[in-house]
Amino acid sequence: MTAQTSHKIPVKLDAEQLSTRVLYVLVALVVIVFGAFFLIGYDVPYEDDPSFNAPLLTDAVLVFMYVLVSGAVLLAVAAVAVGLRRSGGSSSVVNNIPAARIAWATVALLVGSLLVTFLLGSSKPVLVNGVEYTDTFWLKATDMFINTSFVLLFVAVCGVVFGLSGYNRKLKNVWKVNKNR
Repeated sequence: MTAQTSHKIPVKLDAEQLSTRVLYVLVALVVIVFGAFFLIGYDVPYEDDPSFNAPLLTDAVLVFMYVLVSGAVLLAVAAVAVGLRRSGGSSSVVNNIPAARIAWATVALLVGSLLVTFLLGSSKPVLVNGVEYTDTFWLKATDMFINTSFVLLFVAVCGVVFGLSGYNRKLKNVWKVNKNR
């Protein structure tokens, strides 16, 4: 007799199941990394100035953040590439939704807000750990990212409120009536 081996058939997960599992893994990793950061050597004094802390796992947290940001950027680029490949650039309207126009408007808003907030960003020196920081480019870049986040968050909230208000449906009915005349 031969020994029987059990072969598991790989289960194909749908998008919701996969994203839920990825979320749980990421939350677990965040809890582990930040828990270790705060529980292992957090109160170690800084050698040059003992009034500051120099946590032992600061480098681990920074590397973890770099990996997460890099992964998010790579996945975003891959998602755009896959989306463009699937649509072939030909379908500008999907289910009566102007998908291409929305995508281009989103890109234009992002690039425009990055440019405007960089140009309007402050280059005023700031105190960092008791030392004045004066690098104009990085001061303006920091302001750019913070202010662009606020602009995009504001636009997203306005979009949600507009969508929930039902005003969009009222406009469509008015346009239909005017077309029929």
